[in-house]
Parts: sequence; C-alpha cells; structure tokens
Amino acid sequence: MKKITLPLLAALFPALLFAQEAKDYSVTLGGFVSSESIFDSRQAVTAREGDVFLFPAPVSNDANGDDLNAIANFNMFSIHSRLQAKVSGPEMLGARSSALLEMDFVGNANPVISMMRLRHAIIKLEWAKTSLLVGQFWHPFFVLNSYPEVSGWGGGAPFAVLSRNPQIRFGFKLSNKLSGHISALTQRDFSSTGPGGASPDYMRNAVVPEVNLNLEYQNDGWKAGFVIGQKTLKPRLKDTEGLKFTKTLSSFQGNVYLRKDAGNFTAKIQGLYGENMYNFLMMGGYVESIDPLTGSIEYFNMKTASVWTELLLKKGKLTYSVFGGYSKNLGLSSSPDELAEINRYGRGSDINDTYRIAPRVTLTIHKFALMTEWSYNMAAYGSVQANGTVSNTTQADGFRLQTHLKYSF
Repeated sequence: MKKITLPLLAALFPALLFAQEAKDYSVTLGGFVSSESIFDSRQAVTAREGDVFLFPAPVSNDANGDDLNAIANFNMFSIHSRLQAKVSGPEMLGARSSALLEMDFVGNANPVISMMRLRHAIIKLEWAKTSLLVGQFWHPFFVLNSYPEVSGWGGGAPFAVLSRNPQIRFGFKLSNKLSGHISALTQRDFSSTGPGGASPDYMRNAVVPEVNLNLEYQNDGWKAGFVIGQKTLKPRLKDTEGLKFTKTLSSFQGNVYLRKDAGNFTAKIQGLYGENMYNFLMMGGYVESIDPLTGSIEYFNMKTASVWTELLLKKGKLTYSVFGGYSKNLGLSSSPDELAEINRYGRGSDINDTYRIAPRVTLTIHKFALMTEWSYNMAAYGSVQANGTVSNTTQADGFRLQTHLKYSF
C-alpha cells in the first residue's frame, strides 16, 4: 500500500500546489454579442468597410451633372462582438495586481475584417496613491471619465479621439479630488501615415515614444481635466537621392474636458487642438516639401481644432441622448516654398470643416440593449491653399440611420 501511496502523492503534489496558488487569483469572463444594421443616404469616407463613419463623400458630378456619390447604401455587421477576461491577483510589491485581456473580430485592416483582433492587454499594479499600467490600452486622449457613448462604432470620430496604443502609464493621486497620469507610448493599429502609407514604423524609427500628461479634478458630480502630449516621427530613412536621412517631425496635441452628472442627467463637453492628428482617426496629417533644386526636405504639420458635446437623460429603461461634434482645418504650421514639390500625408486635407448631429434612444433590459441612432453629417470640400487652408468650398451632406442590438454576458 505504501508503495502505491507514495508515488501517487508525488504525482498529485504539483497539482495540489497549483490549486493552492490558484486561490489567490480570480478570473471573470465576459463580453457581448453585437449586431447592427446601417443605412447611409450617400456614399461616405469610412473605416472598416463602411462601419465607422467619418465624413460624407464629396460631391462628384458626372457629364450630366448628377452627383456620383449621391447613392445610398445598406449593410449589417456583427464584427464588434467582444470577449474579455479580467484577472484579479494577489498583492505584488505591496500593490494590488490585476490584468485585462480583450478581443473583438474587427481585424486591424479591411482585408482581415472578421478576424480576431487584440483590443486591450494590460497588467496593472495599484498602490494607495500611485499605480502602474503596462500594455495596450486606450490612448490618454480617450478620457475614460468623459467620452462619447454613441451607438455607432468610432467613439465620436473624427471629432473625438479613437486610439489604443502599447504604453507605460504611471498614475498618481494628489488628493481625494485631484489625480492624473503620465504615459509613454508607441503606435500599433492606430498609426501615423507617411511615404509608405499608415505604419507604426515612423514613430519606431524616431526612437522617441509619444509622451502625455493628464490632470483631472473631481467634486460633487463634476469632472474636469486636460491632457497634453507630444509625438515625434521619422517619415523617411533616406532622401529622394537614396542618401541617409535623419530629419524628424514633432507635433503637439491637447484637450480640455468637462462632465457633470446630476441624477439621471449627464452633460459632457470636450475641446481638442492638435497637429498631425491622423493617428487619432481625425482630420490632420502633415505636408512634405521637397526643394526641386537642392532636394532638401521640410515637414509642416496640419493643424486641427475640434469640439464635441453629449447630453444623456435616463428615464426608466430608456435613455435619450444627443451627440454633436464640429471640426475645423486650421491649415499648416507654416507655408512651404511656392516652388517646392508638395506631398500631403493625412486625412481630410481638402475639407475646411465638418460637423455631426446624432440623437439616439437606448432601451436597456437587464443585459440586453437596443439602440437607434440617426446622425446628420456635413463636410465642406474645397481647394487646398499653399498654407493648408481650404477655400471655394462645396458642402456634401447626408444622414446615417443605425439600429444596434447588444447582449452582454
């Protein structure tokens, strides 16, 4: 009997030890199944096969004077269905430990749409007044305490920031009302663009990570704060003659936000200003100027200003909401030489301004939500001037109607 028992205990000992360690961890699985139907009154500039709406497509008349983009379209999606695992672990280095892993089926480009995509993957350590977050998570400009809760995917883009980035984030609590964080990050799925198209390589080759600072004040239902940041890109490794090229481009971005919660009513507003905002799924980018005689290259940031607001009123199982956003092209940081060869790398460089008004109604029953959203969108397209501003504009407008069902678990 002893000959049988001893080997059996030896075989079970690792499993018993693992079971003891597992008691220190808890894993919560969740997510939701999403289904949406979309009708657009005209063609549009979009992401993910039309799912994420950015601007109405410009007026493009044929020989008969008919607008080629004044054609409606309809589609249905389930790609935003999501899987999530939250891990709560034991104390580490005197801090409470946790982790988050989240996936969806959007893919990171149209050719691989419906493929599983990494959304968030973070490890977090929390002390009494400080915290450390490492991994892929929301960009600091996507403010978790005040972001657009719209039905349409895109989080209010191109008026609000939409981006997730690999990062290291150090959080701090200065008092019960004042807190913030400092972050250093790179790019992955939401990348800047350049001579080789959209790619994280421009920031990687610049060596310098993007840095951001956030401060937030909370008191009596109010949340107010700001985020400022700077990023540096190296668009080229060699010049037009094939010689080594080391010039970089730096850009600044900042926002201020305010939120008020009063019973069943919530109001939010945020203003943004930035240079080279392409990677945020907003208007913006930069211009490359090449001297025709010397071949020297200069870079000029496109400047963008944006403001959005959202109002929500909850009445029983129904929530009535409206989102409004406006974005303006402010031109270039300075004007290139008139004789230079110009390459534009960005989004919406031929748009002077754009706006959106989007009311919605949400019915919530336990874990089930049914949302209906109607959005009116306008973009003013025109001629790009030497300083990057846009003149002689023609307005293109249209509406989107979306129904969105979501069952969470």
